[in-house]
Amino acid sequence: MKWCLFLIALTILLSCKQSSREVEPAVYYWKSQFHLGEFEKNTLDSLAVQTLYIKFFDIAWNGATSQALPVAKLYARDTAYLRTKKIVPTVFITNEVFYKLDSSGVKTLATNTGALIQKYVALYRLNNVPEVQMDCDWTASTRQKYFYFLKEIKAQLTAPVLSATIRLHQVKYTSSSGVPPVDRGLLMCYNMGNLQKEQTANSIIDPEEFGKYESSIQSYPLSLDIGLPLFDWFVLFRDHHYAGLLSAIPAEMLRTFQKEGAQVYKVLRDTLVNDRSLKAGDILRYENSPVESLNKIVIQLNKKLATKNLRVALYHCDSTILSKYDLHDLENFYSGLRRY
Repeated sequence: MKWCLFLIALTILLSCKQSSREVEPAVYYWKSQFHLGEFEKNTLDSLAVQTLYIKFFDIAWNGATSQALPVAKLYARDTAYLRTKKIVPTVFITNEVFYKLDSSGVKTLATNTGALIQKYVALYRLNNVPEVQMDCDWTASTRQKYFYFLKEIKAQLTAPVLSATIRLHQVKYTSSSGVPPVDRGLLMCYNMGNLQKEQTANSIIDPEEFGKYESSIQSYPLSLDIGLPLFDWFVLFRDHHYAGLLSAIPAEMLRTFQKEGAQVYKVLRDTLVNDRSLKAGDILRYENSPVESLNKIVIQLNKKLATKNLRVALYHCDSTILSKYDLHDLENFYSGLRRY
């Protein structure tokens, strides 16, 4: 009896030493046409995902008209499903836009961007919009104009929260990058290595590289949500120079290439892949988001993350991507951050 009481007391003591964190599961949806299949819906339901970051449109610089214009605008085929979720409208803006615009142009852009977001919210009758997010890889030279844009757009929005995506380098080098004037940040825990360097093993996710940013994450002045990668791609090199990305290569075609390393392939003859011309001698490096690496990142985040009410968003919601992971592993990416 005494031993039982001792074990119960020990269990209670150990559990008290662990703190709990509220984690809200979320996903990104990054395609221009919104339509989820049954597999995707069932996966989101199984993971208890209620929040979707939906890319409403991109903003890119149009050299022909010398304007910043919206492109890849959202077309939602399944509006009924959208209205069952909390939607975070997300806008991707190329950094070039802020290089090109003057202050007057930035203010106009903020006005037009806010109006277009509200147009889509009304068009698709989205009643539950708790937040709007801006996604831009700003630099020291565009920081002032981008931050001005954020202040201007925040004044227009009806959503209570404005957030911005934060890259790892922006967390580490706050003296040059600054801290955006938003309510929350979402730390993109991917694209860590040098994509364009041929010797890089995996630029998408690298726990060792991520470790270089841990202390900066802990001291960052914004509350941070987390974005974790699920995607993969092939990085193309020609004559030892970066030549672009390929989203997928059929397995039967991949087998015709010469394997140069664990995830490196050499093209043996000129060929066409998904309307992309490959030449003999080209090198392809396959990069993905392994479960083991993601679990290590989650452990590293647990040590340093100060946010107590946390949203964790997987990037991104697509049947081809989601089918590469067990449901248990996907759940662990969320639950791994609930206790620290």
